[in-house]
Amino acid sequence: MSKPKRPVSSAQRGRENADPDEGVRPLPWFLVMFLGAMAMWGAFYIYSTPSGEDSAYGDQRTVETLRPPVLTAGAVSQVDGKQIYGSKCAACHQATGLGVAGVFPPLVASEWVVEDEKILTHILLHGINGEITVKGVVYKGAMPAWQSMSDAELAAVMTYIRAEWGNKAPPITAETVKAQREATKDRTEPYKGGAELKSAS
Repeated sequence: MSKPKRPVSSAQRGRENADPDEGVRPLPWFLVMFLGAMAMWGAFYIYSTPSGEDSAYGDQRTVETLRPPVLTAGAVSQVDGKQIYGSKCAACHQATGLGVAGVFPPLVASEWVVEDEKILTHILLHGINGEITVKGVVYKGAMPAWQSMSDAELAAVMTYIRAEWGNKAPPITAETVKAQREATKDRTEPYKGGAELKSAS
């Protein structure tokens, strides 16, 4: 039989600690002032900014400004060959044109770049898959074709690499690219190395 519980005296209750509760910590005064200032600035900005204005209110650009230039067959000067190189070629041949030793051939002083413009045009139009010797070093890999690029774009990027990094070769025109594209339109696969590329040119 269990013993009855003794009642808790007031003295015992007095020795007990009160249950903890979470105190109130007000925000620092500087944070309150900062938030107030931001709210005032936002209200002023909304009030002072005109609404329903012409779309040119922002940076004053027009639709004509945003339209890309219309490229003609010989309009190489309107295409930025350096920009095309940076977006399409630099990942392999590097921004310096030195390539990656044993993997991607250099374009600096490369015989494939500065000599026969037709061969260079064929490389970009159809690509290469196989061995190619560049400056006495044999490279085995694949170069993609860039037939999707326009004649003016191909001419611009080839002109760029033929005149950059100390290369001093004449520019290539969009007309040259157009003629070689037409002359090799029946080709459906990359050139099988440098030997086939030379014999086909």
